[in-house]
Amino acid sequence: MVENAAAAGSRWAMFAGAIMGIYDREYYRGETHGSGWLTGLAPACKVIIVINVIVFFLTRSLDPRILTELCASSTGVFQKGHLWQLLTATFVHMEMFHLLWNMIFLWMVGREMEAFYGTRDFVALYLSAAVLSTLGWTAVDTLLGQHGIMIGASGAIMAVVVIYAMYYPHREILLFFVLPVQMWLLVVIYLSHDAWQLLTQQGGNVAVASHLTGAAYGYLFKTFDLRWSRISWRRVTGPRLRVISPEPREKPMPRSSGPSWSPNPAATLKPSTTAVLPEEQLDARLDEVLAKIAREGRGGLTEEENRVLQEASRRARNRRSDRI
Repeated sequence: MVENAAAAGSRWAMFAGAIMGIYDREYYRGETHGSGWLTGLAPACKVIIVINVIVFFLTRSLDPRILTELCASSTGVFQKGHLWQLLTATFVHMEMFHLLWNMIFLWMVGREMEAFYGTRDFVALYLSAAVLSTLGWTAVDTLLGQHGIMIGASGAIMAVVVIYAMYYPHREILLFFVLPVQMWLLVVIYLSHDAWQLLTQQGGNVAVASHLTGAAYGYLFKTFDLRWSRISWRRVTGPRLRVISPEPREKPMPRSSGPSWSPNPAATLKPSTTAVLPEEQLDARLDEVLAKIAREGRGGLTEEENRVLQEASRRARNRRSDRI
């Protein structure tokens, strides 16, 4: 079951009219450094796109036997143990329009999700989604006894799309570049169509089982926060607390019989407790703040919620400096 260009291209084209209203979040800036094409904004998305394009042109000169080993098949995975096909198949595209629509949509939603999660967590998300979506297709292919071949990145991209829609359900896109549709509705329509095709076995050359598996993984990833940085060994061993010096407080001015004294408003603010929150609690608070921004915009944030954004940005900068 090779996902051909006409079917896949038209389906992604429905999605990829245009995503409108991308927020300019200054607290996500600085995730990467430099101005080169493979640095700066969303370097992982760029590298994934470059790899897909390179593989596309290499397949034109590859021996058919080698190309077959890169594509996914239920026979190759389950009977021959060629597990690498679960990943390599997602980087293979045989038709230009199939590659074009996949990469356009990966860039449209992937760059914002990479800024949201950070490059390392986004790469882990994409690669795990690639493997699991292909595995889901091979399992369904075995159950149906079809023994086809699958290529294409649509399953992995669908995981990213679902996460995007869960964070920004009311973000509008222009369907066919004309009709504004909210993101949650478009995803529901798309996945419902995939599910109907799977149940009626009318998917044709589109690997709908891969799309549905990728979508399910994206839902679980967002719901249970399966970021690599949260399930790594350092997080399993327990929350990390930092010892900091308390903020100095302004000493009260002595009373006098002279003109009344008006204290500095900044001195009356309560010291922030955000800086001493463990990572897990700060991440939970950050998710709440980001959800509020998606609903109401940044202007509706309280002072404490702004401090959460600032503290999350500061810790992200510290983590990057530790890795350098």
